[in-house]
Amino acid sequence: MTALIAGLLGSTGTVFAASNDQPAPCARPGISGPVDARGYGKGPEARFARQQEMRQNRMKQALDLSDSQEAKMMELRRGFYQESRPVRQTMRNLKRDLALESVKKFPDQRKIANLTQRIGQQSVRMAQLESRHLRKLATVLDARQMDRLLQMKDNVGGKRFNRG
Repeated sequence: MTALIAGLLGSTGTVFAASNDQPAPCARPGISGPVDARGYGKGPEARFARQQEMRQNRMKQALDLSDSQEAKMMELRRGFYQESRPVRQTMRNLKRDLALESVKKFPDQRKIANLTQRIGQQSVRMAQLESRHLRKLATVLDARQMDRLLQMKDNVGGKRFNRG
C-alpha cells in the first residue's frame, strides 16, 4: 500500500515536471547577497575575480610596477593566455588519451608511442610560446623586475605543491 502511494506521488511529480515548460528563474547578481563593485555576488565568479585582483596587486607590489607597466603586463598576459589555450587543451586531450590507452588490458604500444611523441611536440610549442611571452615582458620590465618575475615564477610550483 505504501509503495502504491509513493508511486502515485512520484508519478504526479513527474507529470508536473514534464508539463512545466517555464524555465526556473535565475537569481540576479546581488539578489542572494551583497554585491561588490564589479557587480558580482558571492558565487564562484566573484571569488575568481577577487583572486585575480589579489594576484595582480601582489605582482604589482612585488615588482614595483608603474600603472602603465601593470596595464601592459595584463594585456600581454591575456594575449598569452588566449594564444596558449588551444595548446594546453590539446595537451590535456592527448594526456587523457594516453592514460586511457595505457590502462587497457592490451595497450597498443604504437599508439602510446604516437601519443607521447605528440605530447612532446605540444610541449615544444608551449615552450616556444612561453619564450616569446617572456621576450615581450622583457620589453615592459627593467632587468631588476624581470629577475624578480623569473624568481617568482620558479617559486610557484614549490609553494603550491610543498616541493623545494
